[in-house]
Amino acid sequence: MNRLAIGAALGGLAVYLYDPELGGGRRDRLSSIWQENRDTAMQAGRAASGTIESARPFARRMTRAIGSTDWASAFERPRRAATLPRLIGAAALGGVAVYFMDPAKGSQRRLSALAAGRRVVQRVAGAVQPLPAQVGNRVNDAVVGIKSKVS
Repeated sequence: MNRLAIGAALGGLAVYLYDPELGGGRRDRLSSIWQENRDTAMQAGRAASGTIESARPFARRMTRAIGSTDWASAFERPRRAATLPRLIGAAALGGVAVYFMDPAKGSQRRLSALAAGRRVVQRVAGAVQPLPAQVGNRVNDAVVGIKSKVS
């Protein structure tokens, strides 16, 4: 799995569980579910891990054989390292996604963000609107100045 996707998922989970209003209840529910199903989850995890580990070499060979035309480079291709800033950025993106997609207050947050975005666009449009007139006036002044020097 992509490391950045894992970082985004962890960021989303953090925002979901540490929401100031609903996070406490979510953490309590998660804790009680874990206590009830811990043994079953551990057994399932061990079984899944063993299955994945046994299939991993075969999957790597097949992926390289299908995706590479140059067999030598398929074995030498370096893996990009996940740097700390990338992981932090991915976690932040995951947190933002969960913040805006929260079932309880997500729609209200999205509407608020859209309203703020509209206000910013209107301010920028208001600031940019007088510029064409200013440019036109300066061009006219320059033309008058050139005509006076030529005459």
